[in-house]
Amino acid sequence: MESRTTEKNTLIFRIVGSIFLVLGIIFLAVTLKLWLRGSIPGMMTADTGGSYCTLEPIGSERLGDTYEGAQAEDGYAFYRLDFQVTNEGDETRYMDNYYGIYFNEDNGRYNDVLDWWGTEEEESRPRFLFEDYDYTYLPAGRIGTYQQVVQILDGVKSFTVDYYPGNVSDEKISFDMTIE
Repeated sequence: MESRTTEKNTLIFRIVGSIFLVLGIIFLAVTLKLWLRGSIPGMMTADTGGSYCTLEPIGSERLGDTYEGAQAEDGYAFYRLDFQVTNEGDETRYMDNYYGIYFNEDNGRYNDVLDWWGTEEEESRPRFLFEDYDYTYLPAGRIGTYQQVVQILDGVKSFTVDYYPGNVSDEKISFDMTIE
């Protein structure tokens, strides 16, 4: 009888030990993964949590002195700027939190590029942020085309584009854009 109790205790000890061993391995794997996420470049870190969209200029088109019934300011012309947008984050990027593109923000030439806001009639129509999708958001891991109409001062051929890629960080990215 004592032999059975000893065998039973040994079996229970082995089962409990195995459970603790498996839990320890899981804990170690999770700890290692979290450590690697914060220390290896290119792995998703806290900065890319949420939506994290990168912009790349893909072209521009001169639209002329008038656009959709609006006259450009004196000395300016309307241009459509095209950007490829990649959502490298882990959440969808919605239109209402996408804005954050600025022109010549840090070099003092603010008047080279003027934002343009559509007429009331245009604003009342449904607007799709990304040309490649029929909705106003960009899912995580997807690529779309973002278009923005601006007024550019005559004679300006390039300018700086500054934007904020994430909705959870203050990181700012800048690049130069040349117009056609």
